[in-house]
Amino acid sequence: MDLRSLLRPASQLLTPLRCLSSGPRAVTAAVSLPLTSSRGHKTTARTKRALKISPHDSFLPSRTTEFPAADSIIYNPPASEASPSHTPFIFLPRNDPRRLAITRLRSTANVDPTAYNSQAANGELPPEMRYKRRQPKYNLTKEHIEEMRRLRNEDPLTWSVQKLARKFECSTVFVQMAAPAPPEHLQWLKGKLERKMERWGPKKTAAREDRKRRAEMLYRGEL
Repeated sequence: MDLRSLLRPASQLLTPLRCLSSGPRAVTAAVSLPLTSSRGHKTTARTKRALKISPHDSFLPSRTTEFPAADSIIYNPPASEASPSHTPFIFLPRNDPRRLAITRLRSTANVDPTAYNSQAANGELPPEMRYKRRQPKYNLTKEHIEEMRRLRNEDPLTWSVQKLARKFECSTVFVQMAAPAPPEHLQWLKGKLERKMERWGPKKTAAREDRKRRAEMLYRGEL
């Protein structure tokens, strides 16, 4: 015997008992809400058929050309709202500076660009940028370079690259080329860096490794 045929009479017997225990208001609710389950129309096959929607015509190749159709570019950008940085000219206020700028662009659109370039060339140029410039000096002789190397080899900590550059009035690049640090000092700096790296945590170590990996990818042209 089917199980549903047995459950249906039992549910009909339990409904009045629940209504009496809950009160008179629950009688109408119990009558409208049966305990037996009913099958809906949303089956798996019908849901698949409902979701099987054909693509829009803008995603399909053009049917106007003869077969075989040539390759074409399908331009169907996603819908998006207008950018707040771009306001149509008609909606700009009277005192908006963008309105005056657009008006000038429209008025000078048909002007010959060579005429504007000639006017700019004849006019006054902007002022020269003011920043600290170092004039090249060729005041170092062979004796100066030997003295620089001697100081660098005797005490590289005291006579650093910056201090030697200030003493001999030259650039730091020239000091690094003319008087490089001794191998013992470079080994000491390497050990100091290794001791510093040992105190790094896992996050900082991973960040430095990622930075090194990105630099290598940049040199290979992968970024």
